[in-house]
Amino acid sequence: MQNTKTTVKATAQKATTKTATLQNTGTPITYACIWAFINTHAKGQPQNVQVVPLNNVKLNTAQPIPFGYNGKVGGVRQTIQNWLLYGVKGNNSMHTILTSAKPLGHSYKSPICLLAMLNGGYSPSSATWGTGYVKLVAQPQAT
Repeated sequence: MQNTKTTVKATAQKATTKTATLQNTGTPITYACIWAFINTHAKGQPQNVQVVPLNNVKLNTAQPIPFGYNGKVGGVRQTIQNWLLYGVKGNNSMHTILTSAKPLGHSYKSPICLLAMLNGGYSPSSATWGTGYVKLVAQPQAT
């Protein structure tokens, strides 16, 4: 009689989740869209969301996007837009950026500069409206 042994090896697989993004695809983004995205894909936590510039942003220029840079050099809008593009000391977490912008008068719950960069301007009459310059990327969350 032949002695046969069967060895079964258990392997654990990490749960994989697709990275979720929010960016303009032709339909205007609203504050409600931003918070629905955060609640759905980032467990309601803006610190789980990164603000990422799109390829149409000219990061190595004085005016990396075509709006918001015509005011005072180093002004509030320019400062907040730069944080949205480059991060705060390199940190591009939505929470970090919005927390830093709050003392400058930028609303955490209704972040107009972020909304403008997602939609392509501060108003639908903007020549660049409909062209996003950043996207929001939710870090994959364990289920």
